[in-house]
Amino acid sequence: MTTDDVSDYNQRGADYAISGDYQHALAEFNQAIMLQPQEASSYYNRALVYRNLHDYQRALTDFSRVLVLQPTYGLAYYQRGITYYLLHDNRHALHDFSTALVLNSTDVQSFIGRGLVYIVMEEYEPAIINLNRAISNDARMAARLGAYGNRGQAYAAQKRFDEAIEDFHQALHFKPNDAVLLNRLGAAYTDSGRPEYALEHYQRALDFQPESAFTYNNRGEAYRLLERYHEAISDFDHALQLDANLATVYYNRGLAYDSLLLTQQALVDYTQALSLHPAFTSVYHDRADAYLRLKRYQDAANDYSRVLEYDPNDVLALFSRGTVYLYLEQPLNAIEDLDRAIEARPDFACAYTNRGEAYLYLRDIKQAGKDCRHSWHLDSSHANHGWMAQWIELCLLQPEAGMSERLEHIATAEPASYAAYLCRAVAYFLSQRHTLALQELEYALTLNADRWDAYFWKGMIAASLGLDEEALQALEASVALKIPSILLSPLHWLQQDHADFYARHAMPFLHRA
Repeated sequence: MTTDDVSDYNQRGADYAISGDYQHALAEFNQAIMLQPQEASSYYNRALVYRNLHDYQRALTDFSRVLVLQPTYGLAYYQRGITYYLLHDNRHALHDFSTALVLNSTDVQSFIGRGLVYIVMEEYEPAIINLNRAISNDARMAARLGAYGNRGQAYAAQKRFDEAIEDFHQALHFKPNDAVLLNRLGAAYTDSGRPEYALEHYQRALDFQPESAFTYNNRGEAYRLLERYHEAISDFDHALQLDANLATVYYNRGLAYDSLLLTQQALVDYTQALSLHPAFTSVYHDRADAYLRLKRYQDAANDYSRVLEYDPNDVLALFSRGTVYLYLEQPLNAIEDLDRAIEARPDFACAYTNRGEAYLYLRDIKQAGKDCRHSWHLDSSHANHGWMAQWIELCLLQPEAGMSERLEHIATAEPASYAAYLCRAVAYFLSQRHTLALQELEYALTLNADRWDAYFWKGMIAASLGLDEEALQALEASVALKIPSILLSPLHWLQQDHADFYARHAMPFLHRA
């Protein structure tokens, strides 16, 4: 049997492989190998067919046989590297691509292969370096092999969105109908805060692949970020009609329902997402937020606990569960979680404020004051941090001359926030401008009617004006909303000028506390 006969088998095998008839291709390559077992190209060709059949182990065996027979066969190293890449064996894939580059330092394919592996390993800088080398060696060939699209993916992962967008556009010059590239370009626009530019690219992707649930989800997310919630929900619905098992789509539709204040529908979608993907921790966070709005505090705490089962060091979950424990009247549990959050993030100002509130429930006003003052020191951009520190001071001392000015200054941090209205109200109260003070408190109550702060100070001001019934009603509301009893201390101010109200109403509140 001659070499020409072996070549004939290999040629026929290649023709069958190109036509997709892999079984006949294998038969031809097997014959070639039987006739000439030392011919490396026959093993190489058979390995490619095995890989197309997803029989990766046999493909690896054949590629390895090629390299025993012909150790300098660079293309075999590249193809074996691709096979290792498909098996997620990144270390061996890198080794083979690197060996191919030792044999041919300008091998565009192997630079791209190495770049792909680094992307999978989330090592984006070396990925970009390798893809740069591929492009600099032969830009046209690199483009045809996907170098620009892959580099764009690495740039996007580094949040270098302008460079990613430029690369995706470049890649689309060579593959204008590539729905994956169009989706990645749309995602880069969306993730860079420009979802309005993403829509046309998602539409093009749908023109080429109209049954792509992936694209409907991505376009729906762009619509959601543009606050076009009904269009977003329509796209999410379409995605789920195409594939009802996509947890991400249920989650995204839940977020859209949440934005429309359709909390029950949102909860249904969040729960469905978690049934499909129980480790999807972002969903637990958002479902917990929905439970909080419905005052289902234990359900919210349970969701944060689930997050912490998956990631015990999730600072946001620790902070959030600690805060929910305040609603559940469990200040010791709150302090434990907030301690852990602060240990992980010592500059977490909100955690200090909430821990201070937990200490107030334990009547440890000294530690509460220390936490709230430190919170304001860390972050003076949130009026709530400064407000609570000042209230604690008002519990310890008669108001000093500079208190009104301090409160008004704190309010400037967030002039339209709940805490800012409280600061201005108490500042006006201390300077005897009661009408303005009550007006500010009404504004505060329109923002949050479920907190005790505004009710307490409304009660104080009404009592000072002799409006006993209104004062009593407001104070009862603050107590019903679980105001920390130690914060009732300013009621003592009424003892001198409003002795009757103090004796009949304020004292019972203080004794009850």
